Order: sequence, then C-alpha cells, then structure tokens
Amino acid sequence: MSIIIRACIEDGTIPDYICNPCEAGENGRVRGAAYIDKSLKAAITEANIASETWWAQHIESGKIKIIPNTRGTFDGGTKKTVTGFGDDKEKIIGKTFAAVVNDINHTGNEGFYEALENNYKDYIFAFRTKNELRVATDVMTGLEVKDAVEEDTDTTVVWQANITWDQNAPKMLVPVYLLTDAVKKLFTACVEIDE
Repeated sequence: MSIIIRACIEDGTIPDYICNPCEAGENGRVRGAAYIDKSLKAAITEANIASETWWAQHIESGKIKIIPNTRGTFDGGTKKTVTGFGDDKEKIIGKTFAAVVNDINHTGNEGFYEALENNYKDYIFAFRTKNELRVATDVMTGLEVKDAVEEDTDTTVVWQANITWDQNAPKMLVPVYLLTDAVKKLFTACVEIDE
C-alpha cells in the first residue's frame, strides 16, 4: 500500500518557457471587442476562434456581437482570496478581471448598449490586441455603460463599457489565441449582414 497526497491544483509540471529574441512582442490597447452568447461557451476552441466561418455563422445568428476599432484597457486581473486552512493564511480561489472599452460609434447605439447592460450575464467578453484575441472563460459579472460628455467642443462622445468577470482557480489567466487575418478583419471594420 502507498500513500497518495492529494491536492486540487495542477500536478506542478511547468511547460518549457518560450524565448524568441527576434519577436517584437505584442502591442497593447483593447482594439476591438466581442460579446459572445453564453450558449457558445463549449464551442470556444482554438479551431473555432481561428475560423472565419465559425464567427460569421454566429454573427449572422446574433449570438456574437463585435465592436470594431475600439480604444481601451485590460487590467490583467486581481486575485480573489478566502481565509485559508492549516498552514495557509489565505487561499487563492481565482481572479477578477476588468476591461474598459471605448466605442466611437455613438449615434444610434443607445438601444444596443442599454440591452447589453441589462443582459450582461448572458455574454462572455472577448477582445483583441494587435495580433491576439483574449476570450474570458465565463460570463461577465458586471457591465456599466456610460456616454459622458465633456465640456470641450472638440471632444468626441463615446460609449464606455466597464466590464468585469471572474475566473476560478486553477485557470486564472485569460486564454490567448492568435488572430488569423480573416478573423482580425471582423474586428477592424464594420460588419454588415447581407440578407
């Protein structure tokens, strides 16, 4: 008989670190956003994320809403803890993430943002940087939309979506997918459905 020590974390195996001195690195800014219906959660795979056909099918069905050409930030996450047991003072149970998305397409989008704010628990947030797409692993836990107007006559009124979501341990980082050129186009131009 042998003793097995059980833990609810991954087995401790760390994959090899990837070092590429020729890589320029990924550039920042939330450059485009998507709201994915929670019914598609199981279908969010690397193959589907890379497929223009998958995106087009769900855009046409209304299950994915893409906001192209945005400006915004992503905080990278803040750990959530609870009181620990035994020798552990605290236990990390996950992270809370926040993103701010500014959308310049103000006119005519009041209904869209009002409905999204009222139904945010039905959507998974995704956003792109220069060449990468990050997709949350669960639905949004909060969404506040604002369209503040500044005093300066040369300023632009934008929709500002303040988004939060949680991810639980051990999957505490937002999955990163490389964008194919075809999918990237969906996040850089207005998409229209031809009926």
